[in-house]
Amino acid sequence: MPIIIDRFEGNFAVCEDGDKIVFLPRAALPCGAAEGDVLVAVSEGKYALDTVRTAQRREKAQRRLAALISPKKN
Repeated sequence: MPIIIDRFEGNFAVCEDGDKIVFLPRAALPCGAAEGDVLVAVSEGKYALDTVRTAQRREKAQRRLAALISPKKN
């Protein structure tokens, strides 16, 4: 199950891990980690960005947004 960064609060990233909310220390995240990024555990307490999954999630969100704001064709 991917871990997705929801937001940052102080020195922690609030993340979704399946149906759970987890708090990860910012120090455990790679530089440049941002809201919406998908993380994978690489070692005990350290994470890396899953750039492929992150790009897929962002692309899917962009398609959904475009469908919402585009006029319907009859």
